[in-house]
Amino acid sequence: MRVKGKEAPCLPVAKIFFLAIFFLLAPKILLAEEGHGRYIDESLQMNLADHFFKDGDYYRAITEYKRFFFFFPRSFRAEEALWKIAKSYFNGKKWDETLMACDDLLKKFPDSSWKMEAFLLKGLAFAEKKEYSQARYFFQKVRENSPALPISDEAQLQIALTYLKEEKWKEAAEEFRKINRSSRLYPRGEYLAQGLDRIHEIPQKSPAAAGILAAILPGAGHLYCERYRDASIAFLLNGIFIWAMVEAFADKNYALGGILTFFELGWYSGNIYSAVSSAHKYNRKKRQEYIDLLERGGNLSVGISFQEKKPFVSLNYAF
Repeated sequence: MRVKGKEAPCLPVAKIFFLAIFFLLAPKILLAEEGHGRYIDESLQMNLADHFFKDGDYYRAITEYKRFFFFFPRSFRAEEALWKIAKSYFNGKKWDETLMACDDLLKKFPDSSWKMEAFLLKGLAFAEKKEYSQARYFFQKVRENSPALPISDEAQLQIALTYLKEEKWKEAAEEFRKINRSSRLYPRGEYLAQGLDRIHEIPQKSPAAAGILAAILPGAGHLYCERYRDASIAFLLNGIFIWAMVEAFADKNYALGGILTFFELGWYSGNIYSAVSSAHKYNRKKRQEYIDLLERGGNLSVGISFQEKKPFVSLNYAF
């Protein structure tokens, strides 16, 4: 080949080869010599995500697990990364995101080794959303697909707890008793079931009685419900208006008496309504205190008794 009458310069083949090798390896050599730069491998990326997860920094953990799946979609740990994304969302109290992450795992890995755990997690997320029938659907799927595994008893416990949250005491007790006797959860289930059998013995206030007492004497209904401050206010407020109303009519000030009567009827009826509401609040409070007492002692042997209509729980460890 000629260029403007001259021969084109020609590099030896060997020199071209060595230059190519140099340019290919130079970046790696420079990084090694300068002591910075590091290749991210599967183990390092997963460890970073796990570090954030263990520290409770779930949103950073999610980012790193997603990064792992992006870089290593064919890794044998890709399935694990998707499962940990779902757990991170759950621990971060993102219930809808938890459900979507579980669905994503099951879609990409239909036969996932975390399939039952994903069903259980979906049930827990629905329970947190107070969608108890949906929660029970997934807990039941765990029961049906892994009857001989410990996770089945965990699912059964959660089924019972959803009924407990709905204040369906009889159904909850029945479900607690379905926990396998060989399970470590059996003592807790039996304890809660026995406690629920006696929930009707909790002291209760009659809303009807509270209303009648309030109608007879303003404040008496609140006093019956042990709301002493409200009882005092209702008694004084109604008493003052009744006294002022009587005085107005006695002085033949019918216009003022009519106005005071109008307002007193409002205070009087409000006193009755409030007394009935106070009875319901009292009953809910006592039931919740009892349930809280049961749940705190759920890992101990049962010993529930009532003294003067107040619940007492004797707690005994079974060795």
